[in-house]
Amino acid sequence: MKDTYDRINNVCLVILTFIAFTGALIYTKSILIPFVISLFIFSVSGPSIDWFETRLKAPRFIAVVLTMGIFIFCSVLVSIFIVKSLNTFIDGIGDYHIRFTLAVDSVIAFLNSYNIEINPDVIKSTIQELPVLSIFKKFSGSLMMFISNTILIVIMVLFLIAGEGVTKINNDMVKQVHYKISKYVATKFFMSFITALLVGILLFSLKVDLAFMFVILTFLLNFIPSIGSIIAVLIPLPVLFLQFGPGFELVTVMSISSAIQFSIGNVVEPKIMGENLGLHPIVILLFLLFWGLVWGIPGMFLAVPMTAVMKIVLSKIETTKTLAELLGGKLPTNL
Repeated sequence: MKDTYDRINNVCLVILTFIAFTGALIYTKSILIPFVISLFIFSVSGPSIDWFETRLKAPRFIAVVLTMGIFIFCSVLVSIFIVKSLNTFIDGIGDYHIRFTLAVDSVIAFLNSYNIEINPDVIKSTIQELPVLSIFKKFSGSLMMFISNTILIVIMVLFLIAGEGVTKINNDMVKQVHYKISKYVATKFFMSFITALLVGILLFSLKVDLAFMFVILTFLLNFIPSIGSIIAVLIPLPVLFLQFGPGFELVTVMSISSAIQFSIGNVVEPKIMGENLGLHPIVILLFLLFWGLVWGIPGMFLAVPMTAVMKIVLSKIETTKTLAELLGGKLPTNL
């Protein structure tokens, strides 16, 4: 009887702790999100710094400067290409308006040929009433917040790297977390790069507008398991429709990119990620929804590594070892 009561008390304590932990994550997300991203970047920068120290025999300070220099250079280069793509899109907005009008007329003519009557004036007036200005303001505000958070993250990463040289952490759990996260990010980076490369070859071969920006978005969105690949396929759809209309090019791009995203993002990638981190694919999807609810879009990007960290921590506590086994897709024998 006492064992039963102890088990009930432990379950209740775990549930209350989880609720309090979730509330704390939501309340402090503006502080924790940049810090957690900094920790993950720091965990990835470690192997790069070690490579400069061991292979090039560079002092630690030089290795840190080279690593951060490469990171900042790549970020600036990508930002320049994205801004250039957006400027090209804005400069051709008048041409896109003409294309949109022609595309709508062609779709209406196609539907009318099958005796489906649609009033074109209603469609055009509805589109003109869309809150484009408010959406643009929100996008500008989000962009400024993203830039400020990026600067804060770079500063945090610099301090973390500098602090590592002063204090070496020998805790086994921290080492395990560092290894798992580094392996995950390296694997995810490789899979996302392959996906973005294949999609980029497709888009550039057909000379799709804003192709580079779509390639970058494909690379980033593939860090969101399963759902990210679907979003990456749908994002180019408006530009494809305006540039080519409902023709062969649009169908080709959508079908081939869907095949690439589905095979890599929804078949190969979840299995590899689950095996590397000891997480079941269903658990990954469930916690993708959880972290998206708690931290929004950044939470979706961080869902898999954060869940892996939770699993490692839970496995080190006697009371929560059962939960750690469940996260790995193993049903405990004592249930």
